[in-house]
Amino acid sequence: MSAMGLSVLLCLVSAFCYAVGALLQERVAGAAQQAPVRGTLHSGLWWAALSLNSGGGLLHVLALRWGPLSLVQPLGALTLVFALPLEALGHGGRAGRAAWTGVGLVTAGLAVLTGLVDAGPRVLLSAADQSVMAGLGLGGVALLAVAAAVVRRAEVRGAVLAAAAGVAFGVSSVHVKVVVAGWGELAVGPESVGACLTAVLAVAGLAASQAAYRRAGLTVPLVTTTLVNPLVASLIGVAVLDDGFHHGAVGLALVATAAAAAALGLLLLMRDRAGSEGTATVNDRVPSPWPSDRHASLPGQSEDHVDCPSGRATALGRTRNGPIPDTRGGQSCRNSPYVSQ
Repeated sequence: MSAMGLSVLLCLVSAFCYAVGALLQERVAGAAQQAPVRGTLHSGLWWAALSLNSGGGLLHVLALRWGPLSLVQPLGALTLVFALPLEALGHGGRAGRAAWTGVGLVTAGLAVLTGLVDAGPRVLLSAADQSVMAGLGLGGVALLAVAAAVVRRAEVRGAVLAAAAGVAFGVSSVHVKVVVAGWGELAVGPESVGACLTAVLAVAGLAASQAAYRRAGLTVPLVTTTLVNPLVASLIGVAVLDDGFHHGAVGLALVATAAAAAALGLLLLMRDRAGSEGTATVNDRVPSPWPSDRHASLPGQSEDHVDCPSGRATALGRTRNGPIPDTRGGQSCRNSPYVSQ
């Protein structure tokens, strides 16, 4: 197997690990609203997500060892291709036509990009150059975090925080590429600086992504990060690390077309999942004050008409003497917060 082929294979497995880790992160974030830090650190699912993200990161490092940055980072978009169908399966749903169209566009765009990328000569950056690049990246993350703090809408705030995570992850990937490319050739000082800056940026990205999932769910933050991360890394790869593409101007036009197709596919995936989340049942959206009852009234119904769990009847209302049972089921609903017990 060629070095490029090995890099692509490692990217596929890495993207799958990141996808499962993102799903677990989103679940933990939703369950830890009251005590986000303490609840997160005490969650086994969060540690499992951290392990998957770490494993995906290690595979990502190996992919960067044998593949150019402008190829490896865009292939990270496969995280979304894996994550959204997995999320649909986890919620008992299925992906719609728009989702499958998005998967096709992303896959086709990345396939074209894979065939056009031309790895440039290895560029080794000094410790000072790496520090400047990391400083610019952390500055961008800080500005986006400040912008998120003044935004009121949860979805927009989550998207801004996810963009901050994308910037952090993109710049950290550049540092990883520099470290692995210069392994054995750079002095200990630049290698150590690159490794430390990678860790700092990765932690900043992890914190920003966790905050984004807590405020906006899975879809919008994941799509935003998946778009911003390869964009930042690829721009740095072309401008600083001399990555390029085959076939000159024609190749560049094909790359732009492939990137646009992949971005459109990601937006279609986001639209499909956002629509699915918007049509979710009230049981999934509104937690009941009763531990055993998650069957609140549906839109258009009054609070005196509550669907009971399967196998129980429906209480149509209540009077001073207690609930009015629905004679179709033969008994009153026992677990509704709107019915006297």
